Amino acid sequence: MVFINLMNDSKRLAKQTNLLALCTILVVLLGCTTAQQKEQQARQQQSLAALSLQLEALQANIATAQASLAILRVEQQSTQQHLLEALETISIEVASIPQAAVALCPAPASTVSNECDANQTIQPVVMSGDKMVVGELERVWIEPPGSFLIARVDTGANSSSMHAENLVEFERDGDDWVRFELTLNGDKAFLERPVTRHVRVYQQADREGTRRPVVAMRIRLGDVQETFEFTLADRSHLDQQMMLGRNFLANMALVDVGKQFVQPQYQPQRE
Repeated sequence: MVFINLMNDSKRLAKQTNLLALCTILVVLLGCTTAQQKEQQARQQQSLAALSLQLEALQANIATAQASLAILRVEQQSTQQHLLEALETISIEVASIPQAAVALCPAPASTVSNECDANQTIQPVVMSGDKMVVGELERVWIEPPGSFLIARVDTGANSSSMHAENLVEFERDGDDWVRFELTLNGDKAFLERPVTRHVRVYQQADREGTRRPVVAMRIRLGDVQETFEFTLADRSHLDQQMMLGRNFLANMALVDVGKQFVQPQYQPQRE
């Protein structure tokens, strides 16, 4: 009976020991879990603190950039105001140049005698330096036959050309000549000129080119009274019967394409 009681006491003791061990393990496990959570919370707090520092640094950089932009705006407005004031000053000075030029270069006193013909007018030749200025269109005097043609000035053409109708080439004393017609003031004029040479002119519609005679014509324009070569061609489809090219303009004239009839019209002397 005593043995049985001892066995029962041993069992109860073993159970109590097992429970105590289990409680101990649970306490240890709970303690570990709590430490890990605290460590994790500490790491999160450190990360948040680092992010807060970065955010503060970014906010400081933004504030600095905004302040710099404000300073630049003020400087830009000041510079723009100075430029406007300078431009206004320059405009006033430019506007006063004509009056200053007149004061520096007064008009010369008139030397025309009262006995001069009242209908006589002086037409000065327009010059730029040592070169004559011509416009897009000019009245050119040709002789023979002694009449005007309106010529178009073309800086893109190498040679000059003139309208001619009913071209007939022939030989005279062993030389090549050409006979042609001009329309002057509604009348027909017949001219015969020796042929200095022939040229072949190519056009978009004429790929093979056309052989054209070249003649020397004496013309007057402004102070120019010279003989120049002209290619004879049918220019009836064009507005002007004459074209002045670079062989006339070279070393002699400047072109103001915005003007017409710049040079005075030649007045032939009447007998």
